[in-house]
Amino acid sequence: MVLDGSSSGSAVAVSANIVPLSFGTETDTSIIGPASINGIVGIKPTVGLTSRAGVIPISKSMDTVGSFGRTVADAVRGLNAIVGIDERDTITCSSSRFQSKDYSKYLTTKASLKGARFGLPNRRCWEFVTSDIRDKALQVIEAIEEAGADIVEVDFPCADDRIPPDGNWDWTHGEPSESEFSVVKVEAYNSINSYLSELSGTRMETIEDVITYNQENGGTEGANPGEHPAFPTGQDNFQQIVQSCGEETETYYQALKYTQQKCRAEGIDAALKDDKTKQDLAALILFDRKGAGQQLAAQADFLPNNGLLFQL
Repeated sequence: MVLDGSSSGSAVAVSANIVPLSFGTETDTSIIGPASINGIVGIKPTVGLTSRAGVIPISKSMDTVGSFGRTVADAVRGLNAIVGIDERDTITCSSSRFQSKDYSKYLTTKASLKGARFGLPNRRCWEFVTSDIRDKALQVIEAIEEAGADIVEVDFPCADDRIPPDGNWDWTHGEPSESEFSVVKVEAYNSINSYLSELSGTRMETIEDVITYNQENGGTEGANPGEHPAFPTGQDNFQQIVQSCGEETETYYQALKYTQQKCRAEGIDAALKDDKTKQDLAALILFDRKGAGQQLAAQADFLPNNGLLFQL
């Protein structure tokens, strides 16, 4: 069992067979990363499909709650339990959020793969898959093709802009007006303070209070670099969040617009179009240990009109 993201505990609990089903939150890679590295199924729903009420927030644009299971069927049953409208989280009330009453009706067998066409993003994705993972991945690809599906190589047109040259996950990538973190740090300041203001029985009323507590308890909270192995860089993210003051500046809006446009229209949407046939592909397949595909999906903030966008 391995940690790989902020919902790792939920993933490890399922992988270790402690529980059959668990739930986690994701802003960017925190469900899919732990699910992948622990060999289980994780569903990261479209933002607004499930309520975030009561969840410690980071980003109103990207936060979502999803399920973990040892099988797709189990994870889907978990999704069924949490999908729905919640007036405490207004985005779940949006007409743009298609919500099925029962996702288990979409469960099927490998027979449904016959005639399907999938895309395999290459640039800064498949090309960086390490040999040990690639060997297993090729076995998966072979099994899918033997079931009657076609897999074609594609690219994200935005790959050079939105994925670092080494293919590694990095939410600070790009200039401030093009960086995911320019959005996250502003939204985190406002949403965390709002969350804390609703709590009782605690001295933590603002994110500044949290930083002070961490500094007073550095041995356990890792406030400074080198104090705790779980936080090698200390609480630098918290400090940058506070420095933003939660102000939705021109840079914030530029970064929000840029990342959504690049990752949606010039990213996933474009990669789903087969250049040869000009037909839409059924889905994209990524062996995404580095997290590039997950990061594009998080930044895209999809608004589906038909069906559900999620990652397994």
